[in-house]
Amino acid sequence: MKLIASDMDGTLLNKYWRISDENRAAVLEAQAAGIHFVIATGRPYTNVNVIIEEAGISCPVISLNGAQTHDASGKLIASQPLSKQQVRAVHDILLEEGMYFELMTEQGAISLSHDRYVEIAQYYGAMELSHLPEVERHETVLRMCEERIRNERCQFVDSFERYLNDDQLDILKIFALTTDEECFNRCDERVRQLTGLAVSSSAHGNLEVNAQNGNKGYAVQQYAASLGLEPSDIMAMGDGFNDLSMLKMAGRGIVMDNAPDSLKALIANRTKRNTEHGVAYAIRQLLEEKGLSAASEIASSVER
Repeated sequence: MKLIASDMDGTLLNKYWRISDENRAAVLEAQAAGIHFVIATGRPYTNVNVIIEEAGISCPVISLNGAQTHDASGKLIASQPLSKQQVRAVHDILLEEGMYFELMTEQGAISLSHDRYVEIAQYYGAMELSHLPEVERHETVLRMCEERIRNERCQFVDSFERYLNDDQLDILKIFALTTDEECFNRCDERVRQLTGLAVSSSAHGNLEVNAQNGNKGYAVQQYAASLGLEPSDIMAMGDGFNDLSMLKMAGRGIVMDNAPDSLKALIANRTKRNTEHGVAYAIRQLLEEKGLSAASEIASSVER
């Protein structure tokens, strides 16, 4: 394995949506040992960059499920936007069904309702942060919502029409959420009937729509090819169905133990939960297999 690709939420990030010291150290060890590391996430680049800079990690970022790829210096090197016709078709379905959704653009996320976004976030926060007291959980979710709004440059508008009719603005992904399972199922079924799209879900009640080649598998494979690497050279880790394309493409796809059972049934290799530093565990297994370690690499470079 010469390249490691990792998802973020539920994978590289802990329950507080940060990179743990253990995961950070393991990533740096892999890079010191000469193994390429790339993040592949549904998040937009601006949000990812804040988190990896905080952790002291420098690496390429595949964002918005594969819609964009930036190199380690921040230069955009690949893009897979949706066509305006595709956006209009999905927009009409989601609006008709009443599902909350955002248009993800280079200018930031475009939404129709701040309050509805926070309401849905609180609903899922009650499950994901159930270990916290109610008041602390509520405040934590509010803080995370405001952090996301700031980092992703979210804009709240009365209508999407201006953006649907702007031929100069690329819409890279449509991100949708609902707490209503029946609404989700209807939207999922209807959107999947459209052609030329990559439709996935990274969490319960979440629907993500990209252009056909705007998926993690295609983006990671293309990035690897730019380095002269084959899929057999790639180790990929993830926990959601928006990770499935890269987990199946990679020579070693590894699913997190916190992933849904339906995803774990499709991928043979397993690592620990994201809250147990599963990324670090998998990386160190790889380094041991290759007989590499940060310490030995640094020592050999000093000797040379």
